[in-house]
Amino acid sequence: MGRSSKRSEGPANLISVLPEDLLLEILERLGSARAAAGTSLLSRRWRGLWTRLPNLTLSLHDVPFGSIQAALHRAARPGVDIYHLNIRVAGQAGMIGAGSFSSLLRDAASLSPVELRLTLPRNLQVSCMDVTLPSFHRATSMDLRARALHLTVFAKPYAASNGCYVPFRSLERLSLSGCHIDLATFIPFCPRLRVLQVNTTGLIDMSNITVQSASLEELVVEHGNRWTGRTHISVDSPVLKQLTASFHACGNIGVSITAPMVEKVWWRCSYAKPICGLGLWGLSEVGLNTEETHSGRDACVQLPSVHVLSLHISPAQDLVSFPNAELSFFAAEIDKHMVTNFSGLDLHLSTKGHVFGAFVLHLLGMHRVRTALRNLKLVLLRSGVKDACPVNCLCDEPKNWRTETITLADLENMEIEGVSGEDHEFDFLKVIFRCAPMLKTVTVRLSDGVTPSVDWCTKVNNIFMAYPSVECNADLVSRAKAVC
Repeated sequence: MGRSSKRSEGPANLISVLPEDLLLEILERLGSARAAAGTSLLSRRWRGLWTRLPNLTLSLHDVPFGSIQAALHRAARPGVDIYHLNIRVAGQAGMIGAGSFSSLLRDAASLSPVELRLTLPRNLQVSCMDVTLPSFHRATSMDLRARALHLTVFAKPYAASNGCYVPFRSLERLSLSGCHIDLATFIPFCPRLRVLQVNTTGLIDMSNITVQSASLEELVVEHGNRWTGRTHISVDSPVLKQLTASFHACGNIGVSITAPMVEKVWWRCSYAKPICGLGLWGLSEVGLNTEETHSGRDACVQLPSVHVLSLHISPAQDLVSFPNAELSFFAAEIDKHMVTNFSGLDLHLSTKGHVFGAFVLHLLGMHRVRTALRNLKLVLLRSGVKDACPVNCLCDEPKNWRTETITLADLENMEIEGVSGEDHEFDFLKVIFRCAPMLKTVTVRLSDGVTPSVDWCTKVNNIFMAYPSVECNADLVSRAKAVC
């Protein structure tokens, strides 16, 4: 009995006799102060050992706001060199005073954490007065999530004995959600910032976003305020490589992007209603994104990525021309969003029974479009109810668009999706063939529910046969080729 008891204690004793530095390394790998403290129950050798950890991760999840500061005070101990703070306040409806929240931030800053993650529940709001954000000079990563939290930076750079003191000099990653802060003032305090994520959804008074950073490599902006009348986004980052931006605009929008080294882009702007129209057609959404490309023969061979401009166009609801419907205004609105060069155009057109040829040719004739375009995709969006174009509708103006000639010298690939067999669709197809001497492939796809007639097949074949050097395909929506 005695022997078996000693054998069962053997493994525990073997671990307990390890040197203290190895035991501390084991505790550190547990990843949290709570788990490390639990080892005190193992034996006398482990009791209190966790308090000598030089690297402490303090996770306070679903802790009432009033109990957090006490927990931070208990965590402050001699010998701890590195703190990782992960604070998630328990869900509780109510209002927190700005002074109380500023005090909590000061207590967190007193630990000089290298990482700070602080989350407030959506039903717990800090009073609308400004909350002072203290200096976190050792933090390399900060993530603050709240609801309409107004932050101001108290600390300012000042001359110290060993040089200029910068309050957020170590910060490399910053994520702000629901936090109102003057980025133009705050970003200069972060000379090593590489990644910035900002979500301003719900912040009525944060319609201007200004980011100027010599070190920033990745920027993510989500601006979902549909009621903002005037939005302005300004970015000046010479080494920026990735840009992601999604925002809504109720009125005029200002965009200024200086990022000569950007490689990956995902840009989306949605207007509350079609804006800045050209004739009958108005702009409802603009996008610009990076797409990976592969060799047609070998899908494993990745080619250089390309940037694709995406436009969503809708006709005016009352069939009246947009005010100031000039090509220069329309081109200027689109030009705002061309934050980098592009070679592809995805045009999503809600036709509602209208003739689209004249408008699309005007669009393709824009200087920045026709000189850059290599790939064109036209998606014709139709409603479930068959729409009829009224007599003498503006959509077919000018009448001579069918004989118009524009130079699409670099256009190589075109895809039209959602055709229904209307004569004006064939007219548009003929114009593109005539204006694009370098055209290599053309794909035409029928609209959902449309069955190709003999007449449709004959017209398509006649057009295709007139250009034998172009690889042409007529596909059904199901991607099965129509036998014409």
